[in-house]
Amino acid sequence: MKQIIHISVPSLITILLKTIGIQTPVLALGILCLWSCTTQPKVDKEAVSKKPETSIQIASINLANLNKRIGRNDIIELVKILKSEQIEILAVQGIARYPGIASRVDFVNELSAKTDWRNVFGEMLNISGRQTGNAIFSVYPILFHQNVSWDRVEPTSFDAALQATVDAGARPLLIVSTQLPLRATVKEQEECSKMIATMNADTADQVTIVAGNLPTEKTIRTSYSFAEVPPPESAKSTMSRIWFSASSSIQLLTSRTLETELGTLTIAQFGLSRQQKR
Repeated sequence: MKQIIHISVPSLITILLKTIGIQTPVLALGILCLWSCTTQPKVDKEAVSKKPETSIQIASINLANLNKRIGRNDIIELVKILKSEQIEILAVQGIARYPGIASRVDFVNELSAKTDWRNVFGEMLNISGRQTGNAIFSVYPILFHQNVSWDRVEPTSFDAALQATVDAGARPLLIVSTQLPLRATVKEQEECSKMIATMNADTADQVTIVAGNLPTEKTIRTSYSFAEVPPPESAKSTMSRIWFSASSSIQLLTSRTLETELGTLTIAQFGLSRQQKR
């Protein structure tokens, strides 16, 4: 029976070097190091850690300047688009509701019934049977929500921001659906942005996504560490824009806009990394 002898690669190289007359230990060690470096490529651990573990589709639409009465068919058509685009979270601004009036379709209740999504609503104004506000719809559990008024920014305004913490699986997301005062000055827009940036800021690893008629000034956005989903060149100031945390924990993968019977729908797909353990 033949005996099989196992020789490691470094030992084999050493034997070969001695065979061809290379006896210097330093030279042999250098060749071994060269072999080791060329056959074992380095792994970029930082690049691997930044790779998204999951993705999420988010959309937003602003109804504040809609000059039509929303019917059941309008919502049915919007739901078809949301399902076709595989939207998982929807932020809506400027919703008008008429509680107790059977002849008026309730946007929040109707959309939730057609999608079976969870929802939260933040009231801005309620007068003469007409209620206005913002909403967030989600296929994921909504852990917490709160409505924040801009009254200290512009006392005569009833606009507000609705914030909701959504359990998106890989990590919780802070979603903000907001209607800023239409006539807000640059200084007032900065104050609103500052308030948004400090919402539930209990961890440095928090990821926030904001949707609404956000300031168009880049310096305001970057001052509070937000990146932006690029709007189309023809975007109106009232169109729903989307900001997100300028963090390695979230990456913008794709974005687009779609025109619907209810206005421009802004769509963004984000890649998410798992939340860091404390």
